[in-house]
Amino acid sequence: MKLPISLADLPTPALLLDEAAFERNLRKMADYLAGRGIGLRPHAKTHKSADIARKQLDAGAIGICCAKVSEAEALAAQGIGPILVTSPLSTPDKAARFAALALHQPDAMVVVDSLHGLDLLAAAATELGITIKLLIDLDVGTERTGIECGAPAVALAEQAAARTHLQVCGVQAYAGHLMHIDGFEARKRHSLAAMAEAAATRAAIEAGGIPCPVFTGGGTGTFDIDSDATGMTDLQCGSYLFMDQQYRIIGGPNGDTLDAFEPALYVWSSALTHPKPGRVTLDAGFKALPWDWVRPVLPDYPGTTYDWGGDEHGFAEYTADTPPIALGEKVKIFIAHCDPTVNLFDRYYLLRDGQIVDTWPVTARGCSQ
Repeated sequence: MKLPISLADLPTPALLLDEAAFERNLRKMADYLAGRGIGLRPHAKTHKSADIARKQLDAGAIGICCAKVSEAEALAAQGIGPILVTSPLSTPDKAARFAALALHQPDAMVVVDSLHGLDLLAAAATELGITIKLLIDLDVGTERTGIECGAPAVALAEQAAARTHLQVCGVQAYAGHLMHIDGFEARKRHSLAAMAEAAATRAAIEAGGIPCPVFTGGGTGTFDIDSDATGMTDLQCGSYLFMDQQYRIIGGPNGDTLDAFEPALYVWSSALTHPKPGRVTLDAGFKALPWDWVRPVLPDYPGTTYDWGGDEHGFAEYTADTPPIALGEKVKIFIAHCDPTVNLFDRYYLLRDGQIVDTWPVTARGCSQ
C-alpha cells in the first residue's frame, strides 16, 4: 500500500492510531513524572512495538517492561533496552533464554518470587558466566505473582544475595487488582496502603545490608497516586498511550471519567449489512475487538451500542432516534482493552489530518512465551 492514503480508503478492520493524541499522551506522562522526580519504565505489553518503545525512551523513559521473555527478545533484537521482565520465570528454558538476553544487555532485569526461580536463574547465569539482575516480586494483594511482603520477601532477598552470579537490585510491587477500582479516592486509599507495605519490605531488605535502589510498580490507573508513594522510584504505566474504555470509566480526581489522557487507539470497521431493524453488522468481531466486562464504543454515534456478533462480526445496536450506519460506511470503534486488541493486528496505521501517513509493525505480536 502506497502512503499517504485517505482514511476512507483504508481497508477494514484495521488498527488506527491517532498520531496527535498519541503524541500528547506520550508527552503528558513523561512531563508529569519528570516533574515529580519519578522515573517511567513503561510496559510494552500494551503496544508490543519497537517504534513506540523507542519513542518512549526518547521522551525520557528509563527502561521498558515486558511481560514475557519472547516479548523481551523481540524488542531487544530491535535495540530496545534496558528491559525488565515483570513475570517470574519457572522453567529452565525461560531462564536460559533470559540469561542469553542479559549476556548482550547487562542492564536487563527480571523479577523472582521463589527459591525455585532463584535456582533456575543462578544456574543459567553460571552457565554463561554472567550476573543476572533481579527484583524481588512482591504480592501486594493481587495474588497472581509475587512473594508475601515482610519476612518471606526478606528471606528470599537474602537467599538471592548469597548466590554468586545474581544481584538483587530492588523490588517490584504491581497492584493489578487496584487499577480499575471505581472512584479516585477509593483507588488512592487502597493503592497507597499497598505501596506502603511494599516500601516497608524494601526497607527491611536494605536493613539487612542488601541495597535496593529500584522500587517499581504502578500503572495507568494509579499513575497520579503511586507517584506520591513513599520511596517509589519508577512507574510501569502502559495504557496511558492509547487509553481504553476500561480505564476511561474508573474516574479521575475531578469526575467519573479518567480524562488525564486522550483516546488515541481505534479499530476501523465497515458496516456490512442490516440484518434486522435497529442493528447494523460490522466487520470487526472478537478477532479484532476483544472485550469482557466493558464494551467498545462508537464515539461518532452517540446512543449506539456495540455488541458481540461472533469471531468476525460485531453489532451496532441503535434506537429509532439514532440514524443507522449506512452499508459500506466506515466507523471508528474505541477499544475496550488495548493490550489484547493490539495483539490481534500486524501493524498500526498512523492517522494524521484525515490521512494514513505511516505504518508501525506490532513487533512482538503473538509473543506469549
